[in-house]
Amino acid sequence: MVVSYADPFYYGHVPKNILLPLLSLTALPFSAALVITSLAYSKLFPQPRQIPLHHASERKIILVTGVSMTKGLTIARILAQNTPHRVIGADTSSLSPGRFSSSLAKFYVLSPPAGNDAEPYIDSLLHVIKSEKVDLWISCSSVIAAVEDGEVVRLAEKERGPSFHAVQFRSDVVERLHEKDHFIDYIRSLDLPVPESHRCTSSAEAARALTKEKKGHGKDSKFILKPIGVDDRARANMMTLLPFEKREDTISYIENLQISSKSPFQVQQFISGAEYCTHALVIRGRVVAFTCCPSSELLMHYEAIPSSSHLFKQMLKFTQRVAEDGGESFSGHLSFDFLAEGEGKASKLYPIECNPRAHTAVALFSNTPQTASAYLSAFDLSKSKNMEIVTPRSPTPSYYWLGHDVVALLILPVLDLLWGIRTVSEALDCMTDFWEHAVSWRDGTFTIQDPVPFFVLYHVYWPMNFFTSLAQGKRWSRINVSTTKVFEQ
Repeated sequence: MVVSYADPFYYGHVPKNILLPLLSLTALPFSAALVITSLAYSKLFPQPRQIPLHHASERKIILVTGVSMTKGLTIARILAQNTPHRVIGADTSSLSPGRFSSSLAKFYVLSPPAGNDAEPYIDSLLHVIKSEKVDLWISCSSVIAAVEDGEVVRLAEKERGPSFHAVQFRSDVVERLHEKDHFIDYIRSLDLPVPESHRCTSSAEAARALTKEKKGHGKDSKFILKPIGVDDRARANMMTLLPFEKREDTISYIENLQISSKSPFQVQQFISGAEYCTHALVIRGRVVAFTCCPSSELLMHYEAIPSSSHLFKQMLKFTQRVAEDGGESFSGHLSFDFLAEGEGKASKLYPIECNPRAHTAVALFSNTPQTASAYLSAFDLSKSKNMEIVTPRSPTPSYYWLGHDVVALLILPVLDLLWGIRTVSEALDCMTDFWEHAVSWRDGTFTIQDPVPFFVLYHVYWPMNFFTSLAQGKRWSRINVSTTKVFEQ
Protein backbone atom coordinates (compact mmCIF):
# COMPACT_ATOMS: atom_id res chain seq x y z
CA MET A 1 0.00 0.00 0.00
CA VAL A 2 1.32 3.44 -0.92
CA VAL A 3 1.24 5.97 1.89
CA SER A 4 -0.52 9.29 1.27
CA TYR A 5 -1.57 12.21 3.44
CA ALA A 6 -5.00 10.61 3.94
CA ASP A 7 -3.64 7.37 5.37
CA PRO A 8 -3.90 6.64 9.12
CA PHE A 9 -0.85 7.41 11.26
CA TYR A 10 0.24 3.75 11.47
CA TYR A 11 1.12 3.81 7.75
CA GLY A 12 3.58 6.65 8.37
CA HIS A 13 7.35 6.25 8.04
CA VAL A 14 8.23 6.47 11.73
CA PRO A 15 5.29 4.51 13.24
CA LYS A 16 5.58 1.50 10.91
CA ASN A 17 9.36 1.24 11.36
CA ILE A 18 8.80 1.15 15.14
CA LEU A 19 5.62 -0.93 15.30
CA LEU A 20 6.88 -3.73 13.06
CA PRO A 21 10.01 -4.42 15.20
CA LEU A 22 7.75 -4.30 18.28
CA LEU A 23 5.54 -6.92 16.64
CA SER A 24 8.65 -9.02 16.02
CA LEU A 25 9.64 -8.67 19.68
CA THR A 26 6.14 -9.66 20.84
CA ALA A 27 6.18 -12.78 18.66
CA LEU A 28 9.74 -13.72 19.66
CA PRO A 29 8.82 -16.21 22.44
CA PHE A 30 6.38 -18.05 20.16
CA SER A 31 8.88 -18.24 17.30
CA ALA A 32 11.65 -19.38 19.65
CA ALA A 33 9.43 -22.15 21.04
CA LEU A 34 8.51 -23.24 17.52
CA VAL A 35 12.16 -23.36 16.39
CA ILE A 36 13.37 -25.21 19.50
CA THR A 37 10.58 -27.77 19.19
CA SER A 38 11.32 -28.24 15.48
CA LEU A 39 15.04 -28.69 16.09
CA ALA A 40 14.36 -31.29 18.78
CA TYR A 41 11.94 -33.12 16.51
CA SER A 42 14.36 -33.11 13.57
CA LYS A 43 17.09 -34.59 15.79
CA LEU A 44 14.80 -37.31 17.15
CA PHE A 45 13.22 -38.08 13.77
CA PRO A 46 15.72 -37.07 11.08
CA GLN A 47 14.40 -36.91 7.55
CA PRO A 48 16.20 -39.48 5.36
CA ARG A 49 18.01 -37.99 2.39
CA GLN A 50 16.47 -39.10 -0.88
CA ILE A 51 19.61 -39.69 -2.97
CA PRO A 52 19.26 -41.64 -6.23
CA LEU A 53 22.07 -44.16 -6.68
CA HIS A 54 23.17 -42.79 -10.05
CA HIS A 55 24.05 -39.46 -8.39
CA ALA A 56 26.55 -40.90 -5.94
CA SER A 57 29.45 -41.53 -8.36
CA GLU A 58 31.25 -38.21 -7.85
CA ARG A 59 30.71 -35.51 -5.24
CA LYS A 60 30.31 -32.06 -6.78
CA ILE A 61 30.49 -28.54 -5.33
CA ILE A 62 27.26 -26.62 -5.97
CA LEU A 63 27.00 -22.90 -5.26
CA VAL A 64 23.57 -21.28 -4.81
CA THR A 65 23.53 -17.48 -4.68
CA GLY A 66 20.64 -15.34 -3.48
CA VAL A 67 19.82 -17.43 -0.40
CA SER A 68 18.33 -14.40 1.36
CA MET A 69 15.35 -15.00 -0.90
CA THR A 70 12.93 -17.89 -0.61
CA LYS A 71 13.78 -19.08 -4.12
CA GLY A 72 17.49 -19.48 -3.39
CA LEU A 73 16.83 -21.13 -0.03
CA THR A 74 14.30 -23.51 -1.61
CA ILE A 75 16.74 -24.65 -4.29
CA ALA A 76 19.51 -25.18 -1.74
CA ARG A 77 17.20 -27.30 0.41
CA ILE A 78 16.07 -29.42 -2.56
CA LEU A 79 19.66 -30.14 -3.59
CA ALA A 80 20.91 -30.83 -0.05
CA GLN A 81 18.05 -33.23 0.63
CA ASN A 82 18.10 -35.10 -2.67
CA THR A 83 21.75 -35.25 -3.80
CA PRO A 84 25.06 -36.30 -2.21
CA HIS A 85 26.76 -33.11 -3.32
CA ARG A 86 28.23 -30.28 -1.19
CA VAL A 87 25.93 -27.27 -1.34
CA ILE A 88 27.32 -23.85 -0.41
CA GLY A 89 25.57 -20.49 -0.42
CA ALA A 90 26.40 -16.84 -0.95
CA ASP A 91 24.58 -13.52 -0.64
CA THR A 92 25.31 -9.82 -0.33
CA SER A 93 23.70 -9.65 3.13
CA SER A 94 25.64 -10.83 6.17
CA LEU A 95 22.26 -11.33 7.90
CA SER A 96 20.91 -13.50 5.09
CA PRO A 97 18.33 -15.95 6.54
CA GLY A 98 19.75 -18.63 4.23
CA ARG A 99 23.12 -18.29 5.94
CA PHE A 100 21.69 -20.20 8.89
CA SER A 101 20.18 -23.02 6.87
CA SER A 102 21.27 -26.56 7.67
CA SER A 103 21.24 -27.19 3.91
CA LEU A 104 24.44 -25.20 3.43
CA ALA A 105 27.88 -26.59 4.14
CA LYS A 106 29.38 -23.07 3.96
CA PHE A 107 28.25 -19.49 3.42
CA TYR A 108 30.02 -16.53 1.81
CA VAL A 109 29.18 -12.83 2.05
CA LEU A 110 29.46 -11.13 -1.35
CA SER A 111 30.42 -7.48 -1.79
CA PRO A 112 27.36 -5.51 -2.92
CA PRO A 113 27.70 -3.28 -6.01
CA ALA A 114 29.08 0.15 -5.06
CA GLY A 115 26.65 2.48 -6.80
CA ASN A 116 27.10 1.90 -10.53
CA ASP A 117 30.33 0.01 -9.93
CA ALA A 118 29.58 -3.71 -10.09
CA GLU A 119 33.22 -4.84 -9.91
CA PRO A 120 33.26 -5.51 -6.13
CA TYR A 121 30.29 -7.85 -6.53
CA ILE A 122 31.66 -9.60 -9.62
CA ASP A 123 35.13 -10.03 -8.08
CA SER A 124 33.80 -11.45 -4.81
CA LEU A 125 31.56 -13.94 -6.62
CA LEU A 126 34.39 -15.04 -8.92
CA HIS A 127 36.60 -15.49 -5.85
CA VAL A 128 34.08 -17.91 -4.32
CA ILE A 129 33.75 -19.86 -7.58
CA LYS A 130 37.54 -20.16 -7.96
CA SER A 131 38.48 -20.81 -4.32
CA GLU A 132 35.77 -23.44 -3.81
CA LYS A 133 36.34 -24.94 -7.29
CA VAL A 134 32.61 -24.77 -7.91
CA ASP A 135 31.29 -27.33 -10.41
CA LEU A 136 27.76 -25.91 -10.73
CA TRP A 137 26.63 -22.38 -9.97
CA ILE A 138 22.88 -21.84 -9.59
CA SER A 139 22.15 -18.15 -9.65
CA CYS A 140 19.06 -16.73 -7.97
CA SER A 141 19.67 -13.15 -9.01
CA SER A 142 17.82 -10.15 -7.77
CA VAL A 143 16.60 -7.81 -10.49
CA ILE A 144 19.58 -5.52 -9.74
CA ALA A 145 22.33 -8.13 -10.21
CA ALA A 146 20.92 -10.10 -13.16
CA VAL A 147 23.18 -8.54 -15.81
CA GLU A 148 26.23 -8.73 -13.54
CA ASP A 149 25.60 -12.43 -12.94
CA GLY A 150 25.53 -12.87 -16.71
CA GLU A 151 28.99 -11.35 -16.91
CA VAL A 152 30.25 -13.63 -14.11
CA VAL A 153 29.24 -16.67 -16.20
CA ARG A 154 31.50 -15.59 -19.05
CA LEU A 155 34.46 -14.91 -16.77
CA ALA A 156 33.99 -18.08 -14.70
CA GLU A 157 33.77 -20.28 -17.79
CA LYS A 158 37.00 -18.75 -19.06
CA GLU A 159 38.71 -19.29 -15.70
CA ARG A 160 37.38 -22.75 -14.77
CA GLY A 161 37.06 -24.29 -18.23
CA PRO A 162 34.60 -27.02 -19.34
CA SER A 163 34.33 -28.51 -15.83
CA PHE A 164 32.30 -25.48 -14.75
CA HIS A 165 28.56 -25.26 -15.39
CA ALA A 166 26.06 -22.52 -14.57
CA VAL A 167 22.31 -22.09 -14.40
CA GLN A 168 22.50 -18.46 -15.44
CA PHE A 169 22.04 -16.73 -18.77
CA ARG A 170 24.85 -14.61 -20.20
CA SER A 171 24.57 -10.82 -19.98
CA ASP A 172 23.43 -10.30 -23.59
CA VAL A 173 20.55 -12.76 -23.08
CA VAL A 174 19.58 -11.09 -19.79
CA GLU A 175 19.48 -7.65 -21.43
CA ARG A 176 17.39 -8.92 -24.34
CA LEU A 177 14.82 -10.56 -22.08
CA HIS A 178 14.81 -8.27 -19.05
CA GLU A 179 14.38 -4.91 -20.79
CA LYS A 180 10.64 -4.69 -21.46
CA ASP A 181 10.91 -3.09 -24.90
CA HIS A 182 13.68 -5.43 -26.11
CA PHE A 183 11.68 -8.39 -24.84
CA ILE A 184 8.54 -7.43 -26.76
CA ASP A 185 10.58 -6.88 -29.95
CA TYR A 186 12.24 -10.27 -29.53
CA ILE A 187 8.98 -12.14 -28.93
CA ARG A 188 7.45 -10.41 -31.95
CA SER A 189 10.39 -11.66 -34.04
CA LEU A 190 9.42 -15.23 -33.08
CA ASP A 191 5.92 -14.66 -34.53
CA LEU A 192 4.37 -14.98 -31.09
CA PRO A 193 1.50 -12.68 -29.98
CA VAL A 194 2.42 -9.52 -28.07
CA PRO A 195 0.42 -6.51 -26.83
CA GLU A 196 0.85 -3.25 -28.74
CA SER A 197 3.91 -1.56 -27.19
CA HIS A 198 6.04 1.56 -27.75
CA ARG A 199 9.26 2.75 -26.12
CA CYS A 200 9.17 6.40 -25.02
CA THR A 201 12.12 8.56 -23.96
CA SER A 202 10.23 11.82 -23.35
CA SER A 203 6.86 13.01 -22.08
CA ALA A 204 5.99 14.35 -25.53
CA GLU A 205 6.74 10.98 -27.11
CA ALA A 206 4.50 9.19 -24.59
CA ALA A 207 1.68 11.67 -25.20
CA ARG A 208 1.93 11.16 -28.97
CA ALA A 209 1.95 7.38 -28.60
CA LEU A 210 -1.15 7.45 -26.43
CA THR A 211 -3.01 9.75 -28.83
CA LYS A 212 -1.99 7.67 -31.83
CA GLU A 213 -2.91 4.36 -30.21
CA LYS A 214 -6.25 5.68 -29.00
CA LYS A 215 -7.17 6.58 -32.58
CA GLY A 216 -5.96 3.23 -33.88
CA HIS A 217 -7.78 1.06 -31.35
CA GLY A 218 -11.05 2.84 -30.84
CA LYS A 219 -12.53 5.28 -28.38
CA ASP A 220 -12.49 2.96 -25.36
CA SER A 221 -8.96 1.58 -25.82
CA LYS A 222 -6.77 1.91 -22.76
CA PHE A 223 -3.01 1.73 -22.19
CA ILE A 224 -0.58 1.67 -19.30
CA LEU A 225 2.78 3.38 -18.84
CA LYS A 226 5.46 1.38 -17.08
CA PRO A 227 9.16 1.98 -16.49
CA ILE A 228 11.53 -0.07 -18.62
CA GLY A 229 14.15 -0.12 -15.87
CA VAL A 230 13.83 -0.45 -12.09
CA ASP A 231 11.69 2.36 -10.67
CA ASP A 232 9.82 1.48 -7.47
CA ARG A 233 8.00 4.82 -7.30
CA ALA A 234 6.64 4.60 -10.84
CA ARG A 235 5.94 0.88 -10.49
CA ALA A 236 3.43 1.51 -7.71
CA ASN A 237 1.17 3.38 -10.15
CA MET A 238 1.91 1.60 -13.42
CA MET A 239 -1.56 0.02 -13.68
CA THR A 240 -3.11 3.48 -14.12
CA LEU A 241 -5.26 3.32 -17.27
CA LEU A 242 -4.52 5.96 -19.87
CA PRO A 243 -5.49 8.26 -21.48
CA PHE A 244 -7.75 10.08 -19.04
CA GLU A 245 -10.96 11.76 -20.20
CA LYS A 246 -9.29 15.17 -20.12
CA ARG A 247 -6.16 15.57 -22.21
CA GLU A 248 -4.62 18.00 -19.70
CA ASP A 249 -4.92 15.38 -16.94
CA THR A 250 -3.12 12.84 -19.11
CA ILE A 251 -0.33 15.30 -19.92
CA SER A 252 0.07 16.23 -16.24
CA TYR A 253 0.27 12.57 -15.23
CA ILE A 254 2.89 11.81 -17.90
CA GLU A 255 5.05 14.83 -16.98
CA ASN A 256 5.14 13.77 -13.32
CA LEU A 257 6.80 10.49 -14.35
CA GLN A 258 9.88 12.38 -15.57
CA ILE A 259 10.37 10.22 -18.64
CA SER A 260 13.79 10.63 -20.27
CA SER A 261 16.42 8.77 -22.28
CA LYS A 262 17.97 7.70 -18.96
CA SER A 263 14.59 6.70 -17.55
CA PRO A 264 12.57 5.37 -20.52
CA PHE A 265 9.00 4.11 -20.24
CA GLN A 266 6.85 1.82 -22.31
CA VAL A 267 3.33 2.55 -23.51
CA GLN A 268 1.60 -0.83 -23.61
CA GLN A 269 -1.88 -1.87 -24.63
CA PHE A 270 -4.01 -2.71 -21.59
CA ILE A 271 -5.43 -6.22 -21.79
CA SER A 272 -8.29 -7.04 -19.48
CA GLY A 273 -7.86 -10.53 -18.11
CA ALA A 274 -6.35 -12.74 -15.45
CA GLU A 275 -2.60 -12.51 -14.86
CA TYR A 276 -0.31 -15.52 -14.58
CA CYS A 277 3.38 -16.12 -13.94
CA THR A 278 5.70 -19.01 -14.74
CA HIS A 279 8.94 -20.51 -13.52
CA ALA A 280 11.10 -22.68 -15.76
CA LEU A 281 14.50 -24.30 -15.49
CA VAL A 282 16.14 -24.37 -18.91
CA ILE A 283 19.23 -26.49 -19.63
CA ARG A 284 20.89 -26.16 -23.05
CA GLY A 285 17.78 -24.81 -24.73
CA ARG A 286 15.41 -27.35 -23.23
CA VAL A 287 12.81 -26.82 -20.51
CA VAL A 288 13.51 -29.47 -17.85
CA ALA A 289 11.27 -28.12 -15.03
CA PHE A 290 8.18 -25.93 -15.29
CA THR A 291 5.28 -24.59 -13.27
CA CYS A 292 2.86 -21.67 -13.38
CA CYS A 293 0.36 -19.99 -11.08
CA PRO A 294 -2.06 -17.06 -10.84
CA SER A 295 -0.22 -13.79 -10.34
CA SER A 296 -0.68 -10.25 -9.08
CA GLU A 297 1.34 -7.05 -8.86
CA LEU A 298 2.79 -8.05 -5.47
CA LEU A 299 2.53 -11.83 -5.39
CA MET A 300 2.62 -13.33 -1.89
CA HIS A 301 0.39 -16.40 -2.34
CA TYR A 302 1.30 -19.28 -4.65
CA GLU A 303 -1.17 -21.88 -5.95
CA ALA A 304 0.01 -24.18 -8.75
CA ILE A 305 -2.04 -24.54 -11.94
CA PRO A 306 -2.52 -28.27 -12.75
CA SER A 307 -0.26 -29.52 -15.54
CA SER A 308 -3.31 -30.97 -17.29
CA SER A 309 -4.93 -27.55 -17.78
CA HIS A 310 -5.08 -25.73 -21.12
CA LEU A 311 -3.42 -22.64 -19.64
CA PHE A 312 -0.50 -24.66 -18.31
CA LYS A 313 0.07 -26.25 -21.71
CA GLN A 314 -0.13 -22.88 -23.49
CA MET A 315 2.43 -21.27 -21.19
CA LEU A 316 4.74 -24.27 -21.36
CA LYS A 317 4.59 -24.26 -25.18
CA PHE A 318 5.46 -20.55 -25.26
CA THR A 319 8.40 -21.09 -22.88
CA GLN A 320 9.67 -24.03 -24.93
CA ARG A 321 9.60 -21.90 -28.09
CA VAL A 322 11.80 -19.25 -26.47
CA ALA A 323 14.14 -21.85 -24.95
CA GLU A 324 14.59 -23.67 -28.26
CA ASP A 325 15.42 -20.41 -30.02
CA GLY A 326 18.19 -19.85 -27.45
CA GLY A 327 20.02 -23.00 -28.55
CA GLU A 328 22.66 -25.12 -26.79
CA SER A 329 24.19 -22.20 -24.86
CA PHE A 330 20.82 -21.19 -23.36
CA SER A 331 20.82 -22.33 -19.69
CA GLY A 332 19.19 -20.54 -16.79
CA HIS A 333 15.95 -19.78 -15.00
CA LEU A 334 13.22 -18.29 -17.18
CA SER A 335 10.01 -16.67 -15.93
CA PHE A 336 7.22 -14.93 -17.83
CA ASP A 337 4.23 -12.81 -16.86
CA PHE A 338 1.13 -13.36 -19.01
CA LEU A 339 -2.30 -11.84 -19.37
CA ALA A 340 -5.07 -14.15 -20.57
CA GLU A 341 -7.74 -12.57 -22.75
CA GLY A 342 -10.89 -14.68 -22.71
CA GLU A 343 -11.56 -17.91 -20.84
CA GLY A 344 -10.97 -21.64 -21.26
CA LYS A 345 -9.61 -23.02 -24.51
CA ALA A 346 -10.68 -19.84 -26.31
CA SER A 347 -8.34 -17.70 -24.21
CA LYS A 348 -5.39 -15.95 -25.82
CA LEU A 349 -2.16 -15.39 -23.91
CA TYR A 350 -0.16 -12.18 -24.15
CA PRO A 351 3.33 -12.03 -22.61
CA ILE A 352 3.87 -8.72 -20.85
CA GLU A 353 7.21 -9.20 -19.09
CA CYS A 354 10.10 -11.62 -18.78
CA ASN A 355 12.31 -12.25 -15.75
CA PRO A 356 15.42 -14.15 -16.90
CA ARG A 357 16.03 -15.42 -13.37
CA ALA A 358 14.46 -17.70 -10.79
CA HIS A 359 10.90 -16.98 -9.67
CA THR A 360 9.61 -17.50 -6.15
CA ALA A 361 7.17 -19.99 -7.69
CA VAL A 362 10.06 -22.48 -7.41
CA ALA A 363 8.72 -22.97 -3.86
CA LEU A 364 6.02 -25.11 -5.48
CA PHE A 365 8.76 -27.69 -6.19
CA SER A 366 9.70 -28.04 -2.50
CA ASN A 367 7.96 -31.41 -2.29
CA THR A 368 9.30 -32.69 -5.64
CA PRO A 369 12.64 -34.57 -5.31
CA GLN A 370 12.94 -34.94 -9.10
CA THR A 371 13.74 -31.22 -9.23
CA ALA A 372 17.27 -32.05 -8.04
CA SER A 373 17.78 -34.32 -11.06
CA ALA A 374 16.63 -31.49 -13.31
CA TYR A 375 19.41 -29.24 -11.97
CA LEU A 376 22.02 -32.00 -12.15
CA SER A 377 21.18 -32.56 -15.81
CA ALA A 378 23.45 -29.55 -16.41
CA PHE A 379 26.35 -32.03 -16.09
CA ASP A 380 25.01 -34.43 -18.72
CA LEU A 381 24.03 -33.28 -22.22
CA SER A 382 22.22 -36.50 -23.14
CA LYS A 383 20.25 -36.51 -19.90
CA SER A 384 18.97 -32.94 -20.31
CA LYS A 385 17.73 -33.84 -23.80
CA ASN A 386 15.97 -37.05 -22.83
CA MET A 387 14.49 -36.42 -19.38
CA GLU A 388 10.80 -35.67 -18.90
CA ILE A 389 9.81 -32.19 -17.82
CA VAL A 390 9.58 -32.03 -14.02
CA THR A 391 6.40 -30.44 -12.65
CA PRO A 392 5.37 -30.01 -8.99
CA ARG A 393 4.34 -33.32 -7.48
CA SER A 394 0.57 -33.67 -7.03
CA PRO A 395 -1.06 -32.75 -4.75
CA THR A 396 0.95 -29.54 -4.65
CA PRO A 397 0.69 -27.51 -1.43
CA SER A 398 -0.07 -23.80 -1.75
CA TYR A 399 2.38 -21.38 -0.13
CA TYR A 400 2.13 -18.18 1.90
CA TRP A 401 4.40 -16.22 4.28
CA LEU A 402 3.18 -16.07 7.86
CA GLY A 403 4.78 -12.70 8.64
CA HIS A 404 3.14 -11.07 5.63
CA ASP A 405 -0.29 -12.54 6.33
CA VAL A 406 -0.25 -11.66 10.05
CA VAL A 407 0.21 -8.00 9.11
CA ALA A 408 -1.80 -7.85 5.85
CA LEU A 409 -4.71 -10.14 6.79
CA LEU A 410 -4.97 -9.73 10.58
CA ILE A 411 -3.44 -6.60 12.08
CA LEU A 412 -4.08 -4.04 9.32
CA PRO A 413 -7.71 -5.10 8.69
CA VAL A 414 -8.45 -4.69 12.41
CA LEU A 415 -6.72 -1.29 12.59
CA ASP A 416 -8.42 -0.15 9.37
CA LEU A 417 -11.78 -1.28 10.77
CA LEU A 418 -11.23 0.73 13.96
CA TRP A 419 -10.11 3.71 11.88
CA GLY A 420 -13.24 3.49 9.76
CA ILE A 421 -11.60 2.85 6.39
CA ARG A 422 -12.58 -0.82 6.12
CA THR A 423 -15.95 -2.53 6.70
CA VAL A 424 -16.65 -5.41 9.08
CA SER A 425 -17.31 -7.67 6.08
CA GLU A 426 -13.95 -6.78 4.49
CA ALA A 427 -12.07 -7.40 7.74
CA LEU A 428 -13.79 -10.77 8.23
CA ASP A 429 -12.92 -11.79 4.67
CA CYS A 430 -9.26 -11.08 5.39
CA MET A 431 -9.35 -13.07 8.61
CA THR A 432 -11.03 -16.00 6.84
CA ASP A 433 -8.25 -15.99 4.23
CA PHE A 434 -5.64 -15.95 6.98
CA TRP A 435 -7.23 -18.91 8.74
CA GLU A 436 -7.38 -20.89 5.49
CA HIS A 437 -3.68 -20.23 4.80
CA ALA A 438 -2.59 -21.02 8.35
CA VAL A 439 -4.52 -24.31 8.44
CA SER A 440 -4.11 -25.78 4.96
CA TRP A 441 -1.21 -23.94 3.25
CA ARG A 442 2.54 -24.05 3.91
CA ASP A 443 4.86 -21.25 4.93
CA GLY A 444 7.41 -20.53 2.20
CA THR A 445 10.35 -20.19 4.61
CA PHE A 446 9.60 -22.50 7.55
CA THR A 447 10.31 -26.23 7.55
CA ILE A 448 10.54 -28.51 10.60
CA GLN A 449 13.90 -29.87 9.42
CA ASP A 450 15.37 -26.39 8.82
CA PRO A 451 13.57 -23.83 11.04
CA VAL A 452 16.33 -21.33 11.86
CA PRO A 453 16.06 -19.26 8.61
CA PHE A 454 12.42 -18.57 9.53
CA PHE A 455 13.49 -17.21 12.92
CA VAL A 456 16.29 -15.07 11.46
CA LEU A 457 14.01 -13.65 8.74
CA TYR A 458 11.44 -12.26 11.16
CA HIS A 459 13.51 -11.54 14.26
CA VAL A 460 16.87 -10.43 12.87
CA TYR A 461 16.79 -9.58 9.16
CA TRP A 462 13.61 -7.49 8.93
CA PRO A 463 13.91 -5.70 12.31
CA MET A 464 17.44 -4.60 11.34
CA ASN A 465 16.12 -3.36 7.99
CA PHE A 466 13.37 -1.37 9.69
CA PHE A 467 15.82 0.22 12.14
CA THR A 468 18.17 1.09 9.26
CA SER A 469 15.28 2.63 7.33
CA LEU A 470 14.39 4.73 10.36
CA ALA A 471 17.96 5.80 11.05
CA GLN A 472 18.73 6.72 7.43
CA GLY A 473 15.34 8.19 6.62
CA LYS A 474 14.76 5.76 3.74
CA ARG A 475 11.03 5.69 3.13
CA TRP A 476 9.32 2.61 1.75
CA SER A 477 5.78 1.82 0.62
CA ARG A 478 5.82 -2.00 0.63
CA ILE A 479 8.08 -4.95 1.30
CA ASN A 480 8.13 -8.42 -0.22
CA VAL A 481 8.88 -10.88 2.57
CA SER A 482 9.71 -13.70 0.17
CA THR A 483 12.27 -11.81 -1.93
CA THR A 484 13.41 -9.43 0.86
CA LYS A 485 12.80 -6.54 -1.54
CA VAL A 486 11.97 -3.10 -0.17
CA PHE A 487 9.96 -0.83 -2.48
CA GLU A 488 11.14 2.74 -2.03
CA GLN A 489 8.54 5.42 -1.65
